[in-house]
Amino acid sequence: MNDEDLSFHRRIFYDALWSRVRALPLEEAVLEVNRWCHEQASYQAQDERTASPLTVYRNACGRCGEESAFLVSALRSVGVPARQVYVPRWSHCDDNHAWVEVLCGEQWRFLGACEPEPVLDRGWFNAAASRAVLVHSRTFGKGTSPIHGPLVSYMDGVALYNQTGRYAAVSERVFYVTRGGLPASGAAITLQILNEAHFHPVARLIAGPDGAARLDLGAGDLWVSASLDGLEAEGLCPREEHQFTLELTADTSSDCWSAFDFRAPDAAPPLPPLGEVLKTARHQVLAHGDALRQAKMNGWYRGDDPILKAARGNWEEIAHFLGKDNNPLRRRLLEALSPKDLQDITAESLEGFLSTAAPYENLYPAKLFDSCLLCPRVAHEGLTLENKSPAVARVAELRARGIPARLRALDGAPEVWRDGAFHGPEGERWGTLRLSKPPNTALSYRLDWSLARRKGGGWQPLDPAPTWEGKTCTLPLPAGLYRLTTSARLPSGDQLAAEIEVKIVPTETVFLPLFLREITLENLLYRRALPPIPAEDCPDVLAALVRPTLLFWLEEGGEPTEHILNELSAAPDCPPAAFFLRGGASLAQPTLAALLTRNSQIQVFYDDWAYDLEAISRLLGTDPERPPLAVVWDGKGRAVYAASGYSVGSVVLLKRILRQIECQ
Repeated sequence: MNDEDLSFHRRIFYDALWSRVRALPLEEAVLEVNRWCHEQASYQAQDERTASPLTVYRNACGRCGEESAFLVSALRSVGVPARQVYVPRWSHCDDNHAWVEVLCGEQWRFLGACEPEPVLDRGWFNAAASRAVLVHSRTFGKGTSPIHGPLVSYMDGVALYNQTGRYAAVSERVFYVTRGGLPASGAAITLQILNEAHFHPVARLIAGPDGAARLDLGAGDLWVSASLDGLEAEGLCPREEHQFTLELTADTSSDCWSAFDFRAPDAAPPLPPLGEVLKTARHQVLAHGDALRQAKMNGWYRGDDPILKAARGNWEEIAHFLGKDNNPLRRRLLEALSPKDLQDITAESLEGFLSTAAPYENLYPAKLFDSCLLCPRVAHEGLTLENKSPAVARVAELRARGIPARLRALDGAPEVWRDGAFHGPEGERWGTLRLSKPPNTALSYRLDWSLARRKGGGWQPLDPAPTWEGKTCTLPLPAGLYRLTTSARLPSGDQLAAEIEVKIVPTETVFLPLFLREITLENLLYRRALPPIPAEDCPDVLAALVRPTLLFWLEEGGEPTEHILNELSAAPDCPPAAFFLRGGASLAQPTLAALLTRNSQIQVFYDDWAYDLEAISRLLGTDPERPPLAVVWDGKGRAVYAASGYSVGSVVLLKRILRQIECQ
């Protein structure tokens, strides 16, 4: 479907599903397969490597790209045509999302993977998808059937097809490239979205004989770049411009900050709410699936060994490897792996990695040996004895020869241990970038700012692991051209951004103050009176709260709620908050229970959850069908901000607004 690890799973899924779906009409069979997937797995944040559908099934968890590949595999195993669809990057919030389409007759219908709804074409992401600039599907090899949809691009054996019009209002956008005023036929055009404070490519096009490329897209701003024969051009294409022209030049760099607004598409009106019968049925399906999945997980390792716990459904394979002999390198090897690695690696592969590294144990310090020789993990490749990319293959080859090696965290360049230190590419020379920021300003990398290096006609995002000392940050960097981007996202999803290009030369230091666009309170807020909110043993929750507070209506166990709880858990300080839950049984949800144990600032109330959620959502202009609902309450009877669903960085924004309200 995408870049997931391959597995032999169809017979397993067929045997589990066929008796459940064989007599059902097609649409009901699709819904039933998704119910089964929910019984087997739920959302859990994972690293970038995409696990196989069989791993998701055995370990009862996956991120959205893994869940969707799991559902597609399950549907295909019982003869239902299905595909993964993907928003490469959202425009209105950071990150991306994937879900599933099924072919019912001659029409594609959609659903959220492992998130069963009572009907098709409904998911927590409906409103988000209506704000997408691009939604695509893919095939391996160029499909010729019109059922695939309009072709976006075909590169390296992968075809991408445009599905945006099924979810969002689209219009044709035409991108012209000229050279000396004439059409630049064959120019490479890259469409990019500002996401995580970096311009992420979402589509790559080739200009035709008229110097133009055309694509139906959602109504959001785009950053467009073009190149041909060493000439380049780039710029912001506003969402209202349906024809945009770039003139190729020899030099596009600028050494001054350039400020710009990056606007997201508007959301479509929310769907009508489900009727009470369907709501009740949905709740019962979710509760039943949660119970079955938990029962499966209860059959895993129940002891105290953290490695076997982390291995989840793969614990017996790991126990087999550990128990073969008393070699202490066995546990050290497992401790060097990620939890995801423990969940799908085989004992046979572990034996191979152990035997390759063991002869070099006494040649290097233990920490170096464990991380750069014993550990087979180089980047996010599949953990087999064969590796893929040249950089990963190079590191793996060096480790197999007993030479400690790794990929540099900054940019993924191979580094080799020599003379007591790691060394990068030969002949590389370094300079320094020293940044400064306003005092008392907390910044998050890939949320508020990012750094990229010019490489191969594009920009490579970097991971410099910045550490601020007071208001300065010093970054040693290889000589070259860099782009620094800042972004401040508004509740509307729009961004106040700026970018600058900086040249780093060997042995010299460049001093650069960060340009951070200012967000005013009025950019963020409104003030709307809230009605009394009754709860069990409390006739009016708002009257009982004595200070500005974050209010959350939580659908515990749902993917968007899990994201909110994870962000609250990761925050160094928890703000005053009130959680509205369906009942005391909700406290058994592990993520929620762990958060409440650590934070006394959170009050819990039980109320008529569905009724109040819908009433408050409609009052504040949010979608009642997209829990959780988060509201910033000013302590004086008014909501000043509300959001339904989830966007990356939601909790950071909520806390920022709350602090401003408290200071007024």
